[in-house]
Amino acid sequence: MFSGFTSKETSTKSLDELNEFFYFLGVLESENNYQKKFKKPHTFYNQTTTVGLHTNSESKTRINFDYSFSPNFLSWILGICFFPFGLLIFIIPNKDKDEFELMINTHEF
Repeated sequence: MFSGFTSKETSTKSLDELNEFFYFLGVLESENNYQKKFKKPHTFYNQTTTVGLHTNSESKTRINFDYSFSPNFLSWILGICFFPFGLLIFIIPNKDKDEFELMINTHEF
């Protein structure tokens, strides 16, 4: 429901060099040489993040973050049962998505 994509230029040639940065992304679900997928459940939403490296034809490497903050079943139940005030529960994943975007955009890779 609340998702985004960010791409930044980096000098890193392997995602393994950034392992200490990935601790906050949650549990590693899958990985290969150029992509890692993380999932982190929260009380009112689930966060999924895919991190990938892409090298273009000019040999410049970019790190890509594809992220999603999706309200879970509990959020939908509260939102529907306590309508219209229950919809305020969706502010939580939206606020966390905004904080995540700020953190990604201010960090150097």
